[in-house]
Amino acid sequence: MLLKNANDGTSAYELLAGLFRVCCLNSLVAQTGTIDAIKVRHSGDVQGKVIEGTYRVLGEAERTLAAPQDWSGLRVGREAREVLAEAAHLVRFGDSEGSVTNPIKPEQLLVPRRVEDRAEDLWTVWNVVQENSLKGGLRGVRRDEFGRARRSTSRPINGIDQDIKLNKALWLIGERMAALLRR
Repeated sequence: MLLKNANDGTSAYELLAGLFRVCCLNSLVAQTGTIDAIKVRHSGDVQGKVIEGTYRVLGEAERTLAAPQDWSGLRVGREAREVLAEAAHLVRFGDSEGSVTNPIKPEQLLVPRRVEDRAEDLWTVWNVVQENSLKGGLRGVRRDEFGRARRSTSRPINGIDQDIKLNKALWLIGERMAALLRR
């Protein structure tokens, strides 16, 4: 849980629930995703809105925290991994009509950045796809209008609103995949 607030009222109360991953032995952690968040302006019934929103975020976090253990027990075959990557690719790089012009390929989202992420369970595969979707750095080649090759690198998602929107969509994809794999 991350709480941001300014006691002088210059910024809104914000509560974010997320999943964190230990990055190194000195306990440095990195957020792997935002589960839910609330933002309450310092006006009106602040106390009531904060209490109501906090319970909502905590409820969502409680339900979500069971996912790592649950999804770790679900093996994801090659075809299911490809479907997961294609859905995430469309969410990350698709336009409002559902077409993707970005040269990054869906299979690039499946390439682990660490040796520890070379597993075939849903939790690990989902985390790899999510990290590659958010962190950027994926390279592709496209052709310009004259047919010349142009290199392109995906940019990281830095804005909190974009981060939350993408993570919610990816989470929904993961939940649906888990439901299909349990059948």
